[in-house]
Amino acid sequence: MKKPGSNLEDIARRFRGLRVGILGDLMLDELLRGEATRISPEAPVPVVLMRDPGRREIFPGGAGNVAANVAALGGKAAVFGAIGDDEAGRRLKTLLADREIDATGLVSEPGRITPHKTRIAAHQHQLVRLDVEQPRPVTAQSERLLARRFARRVAELDALIISDYLKGSVTTDLASQISAAARRRGIPVLVDPKPEHPEVCEGATVATPNLHEAESMARTPLRDPEGRQAAAPSLRATLGCSALLITRGGDGMTLVESDGGVREIPSHPRPVYDVTGAGDTVIAVMALALAAGASLTDAASLANTAGGCVVLKFGTAVIELQELLSALQPHR
Repeated sequence: MKKPGSNLEDIARRFRGLRVGILGDLMLDELLRGEATRISPEAPVPVVLMRDPGRREIFPGGAGNVAANVAALGGKAAVFGAIGDDEAGRRLKTLLADREIDATGLVSEPGRITPHKTRIAAHQHQLVRLDVEQPRPVTAQSERLLARRFARRVAELDALIISDYLKGSVTTDLASQISAAARRRGIPVLVDPKPEHPEVCEGATVATPNLHEAESMARTPLRDPEGRQAAAPSLRATLGCSALLITRGGDGMTLVESDGGVREIPSHPRPVYDVTGAGDTVIAVMALALAAGASLTDAASLANTAGGCVVLKFGTAVIELQELLSALQPHR
């Protein structure tokens, strides 16, 4: 972990070379763009015309997008999780290699389907998404193999992210083992949880649910500041994490620290084109900032700025380090 700096730009500049491990569900994301000029005579749906059949954009998705953000920000990402021995899995590995993301921690399970999401868009509007997947927990053999591979690498890491998309790579036992190994090394552990699987937050440095997920876990509305002041500290204690960062889209973020203090971090007014993967950007920036020695407040402020930049992009997107530095200029 690097020493604290004097401002947010100093912290961001120290992202280069920091090593972040990511345990989670990796996917293949595909975007097809075309023009919707008429309604189909067969059903009341738009016909999307692709004038260039080769214009297919593919990206690492899920935990793979977290890793892609780490890499784009100058960090060194290493991924751990299960994929299928299929075409989507092979394409995903190629995409990771192109971004210099270490994929040696991946396990290919026979019979497993690598989640593959295809979005069809026209005029910057998503019309439909097709998901090809069969979520299931990793096998006991894969769980042991992933734990061993992480144990061999943990001494090299500056931070750990657990990115749970409920596809099966993040089991309770595996998350517990890996999180404990990271805590023994004294590195920050960040968890992007799902309400169906809150126990993976136990012992984390910070958990980063979005507002909907936080309300589901708290079982109470959190949309107004009074509700968050009353219920968010109890949610943090229930989850067993040191801090809680609730992302609220265009309304900013709420940081709940271990002493029960609740800090509201407002967003900077701007248009929102697409929120796809914004949470991945937030947790990647948080991890790098904490690894660089930032306080929770400074790390959350950096993540808030980065999230505000990535929603200006369409589809599964990342933020480059220079983009983040440029976005910080007005806040010196």
